[in-house]
Amino acid sequence: MGSLYGADRFAIDHKGRVAIPAKLRRALSQEARDSFVVVPGLDGCLDLYPLDEWRRFDEKLRALPPGDERARRFRRLLLVNAAELQVDAQGRVMLPGKLMEMAGLRKEVLVLGSVDHIEIWDPERFDKSTRGDHGDTLENLAKEYLK
Repeated sequence: MGSLYGADRFAIDHKGRVAIPAKLRRALSQEARDSFVVVPGLDGCLDLYPLDEWRRFDEKLRALPPGDERARRFRRLLLVNAAELQVDAQGRVMLPGKLMEMAGLRKEVLVLGSVDHIEIWDPERFDKSTRGDHGDTLENLAKEYLK
């Protein structure tokens, strides 16, 4: 699989379907182009994992210590609303209503490639999260993470 990057805005149709851009789908492995697993994202978005990347993530979840109460709680909170999504002939997926509500998705979404998965954002929520109100400019974060 290639890296997923770039962003596009799309309308949510009356059935809760959202287009997955062709450029993102083309970057996926052949086996992962038609199915995703969706879970709540960590910053108020939804995370869509292609099936091959979900398998890698699933291994991390399986490695969490079963005797650790916080690990069990994390796994439950992440997976309680998880769903497998199928891409239709028009390149859309139908987002579960509960997850749409959690992410504040209404009429329009920002679909963002995030290296190994896709993030689905409410555009206003995304703008607020990336404003840099905490000194988190691209330059400051690059100094910290691109050493």
